[in-house]
Amino acid sequence: MKFPKLYSVVACAVAVCGFASCSDVTEPVYTKPDASTFKINTPPLQNQYYGLDENGQFEIALNGQPSYGFSAITQYRAEVSLTEDFASYETLTPVGTGTLSRMTFKDSDLATAMCVLHGYKTKEDYKDNGEEKVYFRGVAFIEGIEDSYVKTSNVVSLNRVQGYFAIPVPGYIYVIGNYVGDWIGPDLENEQALKPYTLSEKDDAIGSRVYYGTIDFGENAPLFRFYTALGSWDDNTYGPTGGNNDDNPVVFEDFKAGSSQLYPLMATKDSFSYPNYKGTLSFVADFSDAKSPKVTITAVK
Repeated sequence: MKFPKLYSVVACAVAVCGFASCSDVTEPVYTKPDASTFKINTPPLQNQYYGLDENGQFEIALNGQPSYGFSAITQYRAEVSLTEDFASYETLTPVGTGTLSRMTFKDSDLATAMCVLHGYKTKEDYKDNGEEKVYFRGVAFIEGIEDSYVKTSNVVSLNRVQGYFAIPVPGYIYVIGNYVGDWIGPDLENEQALKPYTLSEKDDAIGSRVYYGTIDFGENAPLFRFYTALGSWDDNTYGPTGGNNDDNPVVFEDFKAGSSQLYPLMATKDSFSYPNYKGTLSFVADFSDAKSPKVTITAVK
């Protein structure tokens, strides 16, 4: 009959020891990181020619990670500059989660950063600078903790980088018609002459494939169709549905001043014809659904 009593005493002793062990456990405590522990490796291709490719990727690997006092999920980025003092720089975000010590970056992001650092905004601004030396340094931080940022890793470089123009610019399509009397053909050599007769994406909607613009047809009764690219009369051409694709106009006799109508488009050489209207037309050409493009055409009073 003494066994239960002995068991109770032992159980109590074990419980007391258990409480003591729990009280000795130290909770992880965040500490501001020592920046000197954050290092990145010199890229293996540092002195080799590296031509950036729109679909290419490259890597920068860490050689030492910042310590935050506990095992934290750390975010990594890279800053890129054309000067070793990083007087101006752009930030690159790795592919994926951004938490891997071997960071993979898109060539296209580096090409864009180089264009921004050079101040290029349009293709006309762009200058091919040949091979360039590009500098990198690492950035580390814990999401949501402001003073966790470490931006003072060592600096490494790629010494022979060939960039390309990579600034996103609004896309555009061409209105080919009788706005100057005779049609200006959709030939590559006419690109400059056709620039005033384009519809373009909005600056804050690049890639939307929705194009806006106005065309003044003067005293001509508008006759036109759309081209998504230059090259020939037969390719990349869109006009109204309902025609026979035999290079004839589809006539809209009821379209007059104040009219605004939505038309489905199709790949065709047939054209819109407005025999009872003269003046300016406003366009919203929506190619966001490649299978069902459409256009809203408004007669501007």
